[in-house]
Amino acid sequence: MSERNLITFLQTVAIRGDVLGALEWLGKDQVIAAAASSGLPFTEAEFDRLIWDLEAHLAAKRGEAFDAHFPLWETMWGQSYFAYLVKDVIPSLTPSDIDTVFAAGQGG
Repeated sequence: MSERNLITFLQTVAIRGDVLGALEWLGKDQVIAAAASSGLPFTEAEFDRLIWDLEAHLAAKRGEAFDAHFPLWETMWGQSYFAYLVKDVIPSLTPSDIDTVFAAGQGG
């Protein structure tokens, strides 16, 4: 499943500061191309849906509304959205959280 590739890619980038530095200010299409060239392909639609679902799950887990005022988004200031995903969102989710989001996405 290529959505699992997305998670693996983000987790890999999280431990590779050099890769994050090279990718964090690139466009989404360039990041997706870099993931594919590293053997972890996923589509833009998969990225958009899965990241949104993961952020919504994280908000619920934190007992917060997932809206324009989601407090975790404030941590994003001063860094790229990609760095925020790699350094803040993905590490905040357990493997069980990620599996829950996958399971929910398969039903809808």
